[in-house]
Amino acid sequence: MESLENMSFLDEKRLIKHVDMQDVLMNMVKGCYYLNSKMEFVFINKAAEAMIEKPKEELLGACMWDVLPNYIGTDVYKYYNKAYDEQEIQTFEIVTEYSKRDVEIRVIPDKNGILSIFTDVTEKKKYEEEQMYIEKIRIIGEMAAGVAHEVRNPLTIVKGFLQVISENDDLSDYKDIFALMIDEMNRVNNIISEFLDIAKVKPNKIEFNDLNGIIKTLNPLLETRALKENKFIHLELSSIPTIKIDQNEIRQLLLNMVSNSLDAMKPHDSVVIKTYIKEGTVVLSIIDSGKGIPPEINDRISTPFVTSKENGTGLGLAICYAIAKRNNATIDFVSSPDGTTFNIRFNQ
Repeated sequence: MESLENMSFLDEKRLIKHVDMQDVLMNMVKGCYYLNSKMEFVFINKAAEAMIEKPKEELLGACMWDVLPNYIGTDVYKYYNKAYDEQEIQTFEIVTEYSKRDVEIRVIPDKNGILSIFTDVTEKKKYEEEQMYIEKIRIIGEMAAGVAHEVRNPLTIVKGFLQVISENDDLSDYKDIFALMIDEMNRVNNIISEFLDIAKVKPNKIEFNDLNGIIKTLNPLLETRALKENKFIHLELSSIPTIKIDQNEIRQLLLNMVSNSLDAMKPHDSVVIKTYIKEGTVVLSIIDSGKGIPPEINDRISTPFVTSKENGTGLGLAICYAIAKRNNATIDFVSSPDGTTFNIRFNQ
């Protein structure tokens, strides 16, 4: 792609066409740049400059692999060279090495170099993931309704008979066995209830509530559980406005998440519950010093039945993510072998 300074020999029509094309490319919403046969930047538009996060002055005339070395050996390197060598258009998606955004790239070659046009599809990906999550919840809802109807009724009958039999003095030697069987039936019933919690579409009662007040009310119960295991709960509550939430659901979210944190920690460790405002958003953070979440399940922890606990059902965090969504909140986390921080951001 020739620069305007070198176009004095072109006729007027070609000059106008070139200027128009540069103007169109410069103001495209999509990122766009042209690399010559040496993979040097000849042209870059405003959108591409913003996405690459490097000034145009630093890029123009420089080899792409010199100024963006992290792309050497990646799909970008492979497809750009393939496009030029084979003179065939290449289309692919990547996560950018620098800004960590999802980008769809189309590489159009000619004998002088390649034109790269790319689109930030991060929000599109996020939307697709949300739709997939909603579809999972819909399927779980259908399963939960069927399980609740088909399993709870016979469970109730069997449990009733067990309770009657356990009162028979002639079977007193089996009381412990009967009690264990009843406990296991209660556990199955609780799992069904958790299924139904995940599958709920709307919260029961959304209204303005004091998040700090909910935490303070629940704290004695959390501390009782912690102290039994020689662990501790610390509150760091900042001044925050009231927010529209279902307080019963947020209590359940707190119980589930703090319980997970306590399970992950050793005696004498602490869980910190913080509230604060960041960029105009109320944030609830739950910070533990446990062993962290295994990297292999990081992307699936909101999926039912995914758990690292030996005896866990994998429903606790799935319920928390469902509660957050119903209360117009999002959950993100950072985890390492030194502990995990969950952030619940209320998008009011």
